[in-house]
Amino acid sequence: MSLMPTALQNEIDLSEQLKTKIIQSIHSNQGWISFDRFMEFALYDLELGYYTGTSRKFGEKGDFVTASEISNFFAKTLCIQFKEIFQSISRSIIEIGAGSGQFALQVIQSLSSDNENINQYLILEISPSLRKQQHQLLIKHLPSHLFSKIQWIDELPEEYEGIIFCNELLDALPVDLIKKESGKYYQKGIGVENHVLIWKDKLIEDISNYDEIDLKNLPDNYLAEYPLHIKNWLNKISQSVSKGIVFIIDYGFNHTEYFHEQRSQGTLMCHFKHYVHDNPLIQVGIQDITTHVNFSYVAREASKLGLNVSGFISQANFLINCGILNLLEEINLEDSTLYMKSVSEIQKLLSPSEMGDLFKVMTLEKNIDIDLLGFKQNNRVTKL
Repeated sequence: MSLMPTALQNEIDLSEQLKTKIIQSIHSNQGWISFDRFMEFALYDLELGYYTGTSRKFGEKGDFVTASEISNFFAKTLCIQFKEIFQSISRSIIEIGAGSGQFALQVIQSLSSDNENINQYLILEISPSLRKQQHQLLIKHLPSHLFSKIQWIDELPEEYEGIIFCNELLDALPVDLIKKESGKYYQKGIGVENHVLIWKDKLIEDISNYDEIDLKNLPDNYLAEYPLHIKNWLNKISQSVSKGIVFIIDYGFNHTEYFHEQRSQGTLMCHFKHYVHDNPLIQVGIQDITTHVNFSYVAREASKLGLNVSGFISQANFLINCGILNLLEEINLEDSTLYMKSVSEIQKLLSPSEMGDLFKVMTLEKNIDIDLLGFKQNNRVTKL
């Protein structure tokens, strides 16, 4: 078993600063804060949060690798789907949480090479350091006439028409943690003891606030995540889009798989320099904290808001439907090094043991009805 990588001294200093801030909040709230409040601090504190801070998060030198860092075949394949959609809708894309900026770069380059220029590419990014990183990457690699299509925004526009795209976004929204034990329900939260962050449970008197996740039917000693921020996020999407399609790509399950008995301790994971573990109370602010997405919950709440849940499929099936394997035919077989590299990258995107099955693609539509190429086979939307 591999050991957790060692944090650098500057990382330790930043983590201690955030930890002190969290402890102050705990003391000012009768010695307890909810886990979702802790997760907000850890990931999104304006100065010291993981996503809002200055540390490198993506790629081999970061904490985890996204599909766009693995291969530009991911973006190229999505562009095949985007081009189909642009036949019926404004040629505009909003990317929410653009990470390193690689996906935006690859999409704009791919569409341009096919003479399919878009009208605008909007990036909604809350992290000042990531905005800077994205800006540096895009201005370096794009000609001015393409870079001029990009605009960073602070909130979703009103009456938006086009595509909204988000990859590995919902898994990073703060959640509540609910534990069922001996027939009683507890909200897991954070306390402090001798300047050390500790788990501290609080009895839930009324579980009706958590009806959406059906706590009553959970077995004893089961830990469940309550995605309380997803509803608000979907509401903003619904209010913004007048006509469009939302792509949600993330790791997760439908309701039945999500609450499988084998997941009795929940799905919370932490990533620190490619080391995966389940203790969010250490390395605060310098490690990622995520939970898998309950796509059935997302679908149900989206439907309530008038969004049509048109597709739900594994990433592998989506990419294959869109023609990712055909892109291999464009590579010169005589360049064996490039060809084998491309095969390896595509395998990581498609393999069930890598990203192919765990990652899902969901689409939400509003005032548009298109039989999307990516869902022509193996659409599992009826399983939600």
